[in-house]
Amino acid sequence: MENRDNKEKFWAGGFLYNPKENAVFLHKRDGNTKFNPNMWAFFGGLNEGPEEYVDTFVRELEEEIGIKIEPSDVRPLCQYMNEELDTYRVVFYVESDVAAKDLTLGEGAGFAWVKIAELDTISLTEKTEKDLRFFLSEL
Repeated sequence: MENRDNKEKFWAGGFLYNPKENAVFLHKRDGNTKFNPNMWAFFGGLNEGPEEYVDTFVRELEEEIGIKIEPSDVRPLCQYMNEELDTYRVVFYVESDVAAKDLTLGEGAGFAWVKIAELDTISLTEKTEKDLRFFLSEL
């Protein structure tokens, strides 16, 4: 996935995936955010300047949970226009078995490994749920 236009604002984000545990690592948004407060979502954010999609995702993971990921370890999942926010959305994932205790919360209310079989027990944002359903269909 390459940027469509380096001047354009976009959102890039995603999650960690542990295939051995069949779990995804997600972010719980806090109550102070305008969009989807107190819901579970992907890590991510808007690009800063002329970043490539993958570079934005890698930077956001480091800022939000303190993990350093090599761009070559990142796997693209999907990309589409988020009509509600008029922002292009690009989603990635990284296979990982990092322990939550080895990560540091940089923003939000929390984070956790969530078993795929238990995803329907937490409040996912609409886009997170949609993208995870796509991910599961591709496994």
